[in-house]
Amino acid sequence: MRVYLQNRVRHRPFLVARWAALLLLLTAGAMWVWAHEGHEALPTRGAKTVTNKDGRITGVILSREARESLDLKTARVERRHTPRRVMAYASLVSPWQKHAFATSQLAGRVEKLNVRPGEVVTAGQVLAEVKSVDLENLQLELLTGRTEGRLLAKTLASLTELSQRGAIPDQTLIEARNKHQQNLDLQEIARSKWASLGLGRDELDRLFQTGKPVVSSLAVRSPVAGTVTHADLNVGKVIEPTEHLFEIVDLSTVWVKVGVLERDMRRVDEGQEVELTFPAYPGEVFRARVQVKGPFLDPLTHVNTVWAELTNPADKSPRFYPGLDGQAELVQAASEKSTVVPSGAVIHDGVESYVLVEGADTAEGAEYLRVPIVVGNRSEEWAEVLGGDVFPGGYVVTQGGHELASFFVPGVLRLGPEARLEMGLRVEKTSVRSVENVFYVDGTVDVPPDRRATVSAQLAGTLQWIGVDRGQKVEAGQVIARIKSLELQSMQLKLLEAHLDLRLVEDTLGRMREARDSVTPRLLLETETRRNTLRHQNETLSRKLLALGLSDAQVKALRDDKKLVEALPLRAPLSGRVVRFDKVLGQAIKPEDGLFEIHDLGDPLFQGYAAQSDLANVRLGQKVRVRLTADPAFVGDGTVVRSGRVLGGDSRVLSFWVKLDTPPTRPLLHNQLARLTLVRGPATSGVAVPSEAVVPEGTRSFVFVQQKDGTFDRRAVETGTADDRHVLITKGLSVGETVAVAGTAALQTAYASIR
Repeated sequence: MRVYLQNRVRHRPFLVARWAALLLLLTAGAMWVWAHEGHEALPTRGAKTVTNKDGRITGVILSREARESLDLKTARVERRHTPRRVMAYASLVSPWQKHAFATSQLAGRVEKLNVRPGEVVTAGQVLAEVKSVDLENLQLELLTGRTEGRLLAKTLASLTELSQRGAIPDQTLIEARNKHQQNLDLQEIARSKWASLGLGRDELDRLFQTGKPVVSSLAVRSPVAGTVTHADLNVGKVIEPTEHLFEIVDLSTVWVKVGVLERDMRRVDEGQEVELTFPAYPGEVFRARVQVKGPFLDPLTHVNTVWAELTNPADKSPRFYPGLDGQAELVQAASEKSTVVPSGAVIHDGVESYVLVEGADTAEGAEYLRVPIVVGNRSEEWAEVLGGDVFPGGYVVTQGGHELASFFVPGVLRLGPEARLEMGLRVEKTSVRSVENVFYVDGTVDVPPDRRATVSAQLAGTLQWIGVDRGQKVEAGQVIARIKSLELQSMQLKLLEAHLDLRLVEDTLGRMREARDSVTPRLLLETETRRNTLRHQNETLSRKLLALGLSDAQVKALRDDKKLVEALPLRAPLSGRVVRFDKVLGQAIKPEDGLFEIHDLGDPLFQGYAAQSDLANVRLGQKVRVRLTADPAFVGDGTVVRSGRVLGGDSRVLSFWVKLDTPPTRPLLHNQLARLTLVRGPATSGVAVPSEAVVPEGTRSFVFVQQKDGTFDRRAVETGTADDRHVLITKGLSVGETVAVAGTAALQTAYASIR
């Protein structure tokens, strides 16, 4: 309280002087108003007004003492770029290709940890080593197969020599060849398993040279370069193949995820500058550009995602981290400079905006002219002047102007050209029109189900590769991701084994037919049956792999060249744009998990929701006018093409769908809000005005009628039938009167200020 009283005492002389000056000005203004142009003698202390031929005050002349008492200040009118801005919230996230989990390809026990959280690693670096029984079994299988193969090869050579001398029957030689070939086939399959684990040819050669296991553990490698942010394991822990062992993030770049409200979507474009501020760095502004304007609208928040990117310095500690929140301003750059004045110089009297322009400045006093302006884009510092006699190089009052504003209080609702332009005022004469009997329902943009697709893996595994970016256009059948799957590997090995068995059986069958005299009919029949079974098995496994996403060429290479497909390709089911993805490289994926969502935005429908009371008025073929809630300029004509036929269980509304007669010129996003207008009955004719002309106030309705002298009167009217375009006026207006049909909300504000 003491500080407050001290401040009041300290500032009392200044306040007294300021209020005295204002009282003096008001008194002077009342005494020295005259009806003709010109100036009377300036008093020693005070002010006098300047008027035009109509008696309207257009300026004021202040004595030097009055100007100093008001502490009047001015600033120069300038030319500047005045960008428009969209405010939004922002958060930083990791790019899809720079964020990954590291997993083991085999189950086992952690034997060694090579890194700790917070350390920087390179792509492919060994993070941990896993002791695996499956790895030991594979090496034993390879050694056993090689040993047995050598023995079988020697046996086959011996039997071949005996067969040539006729010492053994042909069937015995055929069986020996079969066993030898089967062993070779099994070795090929084991080698394929070895290669699929990322183990090289050098280790395999050493295995065969030494005759004992040479790889004691399986390496867990980093999928990407970056910083280890998390490691949920310790030495000795038993792990599974899909378990997330390490999390690695590459901080070289981060994505800026900006949430733009539905109403602001039309003001944002790719390439637009973004100014970012973060609480972590007060006073700093970071700049980026919009890279992608997301084609998806959140169904709950109705927020659209816009993406930008920030780069961390290469030779310094990173400043931008995933998870950092802040504020974004999306800047609509002005192509040319425009005239601007300080925001504090703009005065709005309820009717129009104006500035006080400093005129002649003499030893006796200074003249300040009231100049109406049209205000465009406005910030805390500057206001853009789109119209009015204000020119760069002049000076406008920035302090003390509101005290002088008392001289210029409007007495009637008369608008100059600047005020009309700023209000968006438009007038037209009333006429007789037909007004439809309509009703309104809420609606949303609906991308039909056959134009929306979810991309899922049909086998469990881990996400190995991502081939698309945010909002990217894709074609049907395009590979957009790959899944590393042990189940896929198992299916391919089964097909390879079945194919090798089939080839062996077919070869055996050929030899049996050549040696028909020494082969029993029963054995020949059994071999033919075995061949048919293997053919069916080959065809079935091939179809399964094709259904999973492998191409014909990949399946053929598997059979002919023993070339396994490392990862399961995920293909786009339809052409469209990627609208959603929320997984991480290396993340464990289940068959039911949806990875991507793709929308074909080419020809959307509008889904309407009709209440029970309007059911009888909704029919197929009915004409509908569609308006977007967030974009009033959008108006589309459409037709009801489908009906749900059943009321919703909870909402008790009927869903129906509207197709636009003409496709939209820009993409419409799923879940955008809309307002649908449907005709219910015959039209009514009478004096009508556009809907925007009627201003409601409580239970009454008003219109603004323009008089012959250019002033506006607010007139009470009675209304009748109304549609989404016009309103019937049953009382209060006549045909041919001029009424305001746009800018009426601003007129109402101006009227209230005068009253």
